[in-house]
Amino acid sequence: MPIAYNTYGQGPIHVMMLHGWLSDCSIFDAIKPLFDPETFTLALVDYRGYGSSTALSGEYTIPEIASDALEIADNLHWDHFHIVGHSMAGTVAQRVCLAVRGRVRSVAAITPVSAAGFAVDEPTLSFFQSAADDDAALAEVFNTLTGHRHARSFLNYLVRKARAGTTKAAFLGYLDAWTTADFSAEAAKLDVPFLVIAGTHDEALGPQHQRETYLKHLSNVRMQVLEGAGHYPMLETPPELFTVVEAFLTENAG
Repeated sequence: MPIAYNTYGQGPIHVMMLHGWLSDCSIFDAIKPLFDPETFTLALVDYRGYGSSTALSGEYTIPEIASDALEIADNLHWDHFHIVGHSMAGTVAQRVCLAVRGRVRSVAAITPVSAAGFAVDEPTLSFFQSAADDDAALAEVFNTLTGHRHARSFLNYLVRKARAGTTKAAFLGYLDAWTTADFSAEAAKLDVPFLVIAGTHDEALGPQHQRETYLKHLSNVRMQVLEGAGHYPMLETPPELFTVVEAFLTENAG
């Protein structure tokens, strides 16, 4: 198995948990124990260059993550499964759905990047690139994503977690991947049920952005807005996020 993952539970509803650009799979630690282990089996994945997979290099592309995730599903003998994906993983989830039509039962996309990517201008891209080394710049990225409302110590915690959980090569490689990817025309053919979960205080990928992307691109999609959250509802409003995700997964359990 090329990339690391850990499992939780032994239930019949199989769920692939896919993290975003600035975190490894530990981003789900607050909601993982809320899943009933007799109902759900979770596979929490660390991409190449992240968490327990930091020693693994790669191309750092969205299709590569999707391929690695599918290898995990095959290794677990999951004929059908759901995806819960955060941020950049929204694009990964759609790539997985396109690659294996019929195997993915549903996708809960948390503050996700769409199949259209997230195009940025040169100054913004340069700022993001500087955050690979500059802790103050990275803290400001987190500050914007969470609505400029959290304590500095919380932002510093997110910076420490990001530094510990990813390599610089992966940071920069995936930055290019999620800002330039655009396969929205292809993704528009999907009929997998999608739940888009948006945070009111997310200043980059908030509710309006989701209306202009996911809710326009996909046919079988609805949105749930979490009023108390920004880009990281698993940290900002974990019980509310879990309640929404669990209900959606159960609804689409087949």
